[in-house]
Amino acid sequence: MRHHLIAGIAFLFSTSALAADIPTDLQVELQSAMLSYIDEIVVDGAYTYVDTKEQAVKTAYPANIHPIIVPFGDDYFVCSEMVDDSGNKMTADFLVRLIEGDYRVVQLIIDDRKAMEVAMSKLGQ
Repeated sequence: MRHHLIAGIAFLFSTSALAADIPTDLQVELQSAMLSYIDEIVVDGAYTYVDTKEQAVKTAYPANIHPIIVPFGDDYFVCSEMVDDSGNKMTADFLVRLIEGDYRVVQLIIDDRKAMEVAMSKLGQ
């Protein structure tokens, strides 16, 4: 699973964040937090979760890491993409927070970009 981390960091260096004022070293830390979290939650390449919109248990597979990092108050959303069993693309937005000196994922929102956008609008972002 560490290959996700190395590939993701290399990909990050070749791209830029949505918010251009985020320093490169911070971009790397945020992306690394997301990749480490993915490595921790997947089993045999799959992530099983409860889809609260459809009230169903689903499985998602990490598919594509985007270079989008969006400030959210004192935290950040790091965006990625997953696919379902049928190969349909789903957004995967990781809420990353600085905790005791380390950036850590505190929430994963799958296939619900609208929830992220509503939350951001409530913060005035």
